[in-house]
Amino acid sequence: QQFQSPFDSAPYTLQPGSSIRNFNVRIGSTQVFDISHDYDFHHFTNEIAKISAINGDLTPELVNGLLDYQTWSLTNRMLIADVSRLTERDVPQAIQIQGTNAGCQGVNTLVLVISEQELSFDRLTGEIIDYTTA
Repeated sequence: QQFQSPFDSAPYTLQPGSSIRNFNVRIGSTQVFDISHDYDFHHFTNEIAKISAINGDLTPELVNGLLDYQTWSLTNRMLIADVSRLTERDVPQAIQIQGTNAGCQGVNTLVLVISEQELSFDRLTGEIIDYTTA
């Protein structure tokens, strides 16, 4: 059966009604949120708005409305924290994710750390002229 596989997340794949309490992300010694809070759909939409504002709110993957309150709360509750305003370029820092599982079952977490990189290249030769991490 599928759930007997060590690579399967069952029974923790979908947990309707589960939540993370006292959620916060710390980069180095700086917290993303002023206070740890119970992450809900309102916080999720605020973080998505910050990310989509980068492209003038024109990125269809972020603002297409396919993820509404019901879908978010009854399926995979994604927690997003935009840390771009905290990080310093070229300075390695520790990332800490804090929170308490308020559900009655265990929880699997998948943490994606995404960083921006800039690349300049010559279109005729394909040679990379400049490469920086943001």
